[in-house]
Amino acid sequence: MNFKSEIRTGILLSVGLFLWLLLEFFLGFHTTRIDYHPFITWLSIAIPIAGIYWSMKVKRDREYAGKISFVQALKSGLVVTAIMSLLGPIMVFVYVSAINPLFFSTMLAHSKVMIEGLNISVLDKEKMIEESTRNFSTSSYVIQSFVGSLIMGAVLSILTAALMKRNTLVNSSKADHSVTDISKK
Repeated sequence: MNFKSEIRTGILLSVGLFLWLLLEFFLGFHTTRIDYHPFITWLSIAIPIAGIYWSMKVKRDREYAGKISFVQALKSGLVVTAIMSLLGPIMVFVYVSAINPLFFSTMLAHSKVMIEGLNISVLDKEKMIEESTRNFSTSSYVIQSFVGSLIMGAVLSILTAALMKRNTLVNSSKADHSVTDISKK
């Protein structure tokens, strides 16, 4: 089985998600419009949805003559997912170390302000701040990027593979012409 298309798609998805991260940064969702960040980030799921679908469609149309089984489509999606999951943490590392080294301190400061505004006990606030401090770190984000991509990509691959299966058109010479014309009887 040839996986060139899937490898190319996985690389393109990683680059696309990196560009999305840059777009978020340049539009201020990591700095001045940080309140919108959690919502805007979810929109990036459109990139892997489109990429995994496209990869399976290309595989179906070019290698399997328009018909693909669930397992064949799933393999295609999982290879894309594997490449995307391996490259994603590298992209995250490049972003937080070279492009926006203040990402974690900005996110943590915002998180602390949000936590302090909650109507909960001081002890609960301290626990939440500790958890935020653990979550907003390079190692945590690299792991989240890898595991999150694997899970999201696997789920998208399963769903897309189930939807991708398509029957080929029936050849007109082999079509069933068993319907009889009642008027001839």
